[in-house]
Amino acid sequence: MDFEKLSKKEHRDALTKMADMYYNQGKTQMEIADAFGTTRFKIARFLQDARNEQIVEIKINYSDEQNKTLEEELLQKYPLKNAIVVNTQYSSYADSCSKVGQAGAVYLNKLLTENTTLGITWGKTIQTVINKLPQAVHSPISVVQIGGHISLANPSAESRELVRAAAFSHFGNPYYMNVPLYINDPQLRLRLLAEPDLYRTFCKAKDMTVLITGVGGSSSLPLFNPSFRPYLSARDMAETKNCLGSILGYVLDSQGAIADIDLNQKVITLPMEDLFHVPHRIATSYGRHKVPIIKLAVNRGYINELITDTDTALLLLD
Repeated sequence: MDFEKLSKKEHRDALTKMADMYYNQGKTQMEIADAFGTTRFKIARFLQDARNEQIVEIKINYSDEQNKTLEEELLQKYPLKNAIVVNTQYSSYADSCSKVGQAGAVYLNKLLTENTTLGITWGKTIQTVINKLPQAVHSPISVVQIGGHISLANPSAESRELVRAAAFSHFGNPYYMNVPLYINDPQLRLRLLAEPDLYRTFCKAKDMTVLITGVGGSSSLPLFNPSFRPYLSARDMAETKNCLGSILGYVLDSQGAIADIDLNQKVITLPMEDLFHVPHRIATSYGRHKVPIIKLAVNRGYINELITDTDTALLLLD
C-alpha cells in the first residue's frame, strides 16, 4: 500500500484498521506490516499516529492496590511532589517486590514520552521496575547510566544491563559509563572523565528529565562491601560509624550530607549539583532498614518522588 497517495479519510481508515489489529486482535507489528506490505518500524510509527490523532485512547483503571490515604499523608509531611504507596500487608517478600516494581513501571512509563532522557542506577528493585516496562509502540528516548560499573551477584541488576533493557523497550539510545564506580588514582580519574565516550554520557545526563534510583541503607554501605575494600582509606574506615547510607554511589553522613571521606572523591557518578536540575527524581525503595536514609534523602531533596510499600510508609509517618 502506498500510504503517500492515500486521501485523508483513507489514511485514517488505515490507521484505524492497524489499531484494531494490534489492540483488539492481538496481532504483532510484523503481522500487521505483512498485511499492509510495509515494515514493522513504519507500523510502530503509524500506531503512534493513531494515538496522537485520538483514534486510540488508552484508559488506565487503577485498582485498590495503592493506598491513597498514606500517599496524601506522605505528601503533607515531606517535600515530595508525588508518592505511590503499594498495599503489601498480606504479600510475601517476592510478591511485594513484584507489586512495587509494577507500580513503578506504570508510573515511569507515563513519564517516558518521546525524547525523554532517563537516568538509571542499579539494584534489584530498579531491575523489577525496568523488567516490567511495557514495550513501547514508538517512543524513542535516551537512557543514561548514572554511575560507573558495579559487579553484582545478580548481573541483570547492574546498571549497564538495566540501561540496555530500558532503551530496548522504548526504541531508545543507551549511554554507558564504561568505567568502575570508584577510581583510586586521582589523575587517572580526571583523565577518564575527559575521555570522549564518558564525556558524551555526562553531557547527555545534563538533559535528564527523569531519574530512577534506589537508596542504600547503613547495612549496605560501600564501606562494608568487600569489593570496594581496595578503594578505602584508614580515614574512611574511621568514619564508618558516622555514615548512614548512600545514593548514586555517594556515601552520606548521619545528617544526609555527602560524607567527608576519601571514597567520595573517587566516585564516578552524576555530580550532585546536576541532580537537583532533574524534574523527576524518583526513588523506588522500601524496608524498615531503609526508613532513616529515605527520610534524609527526601528532606535533602535528593529525591522528590517516592514509590514504596505500606509498611515503609507507616514508618516514615511515625
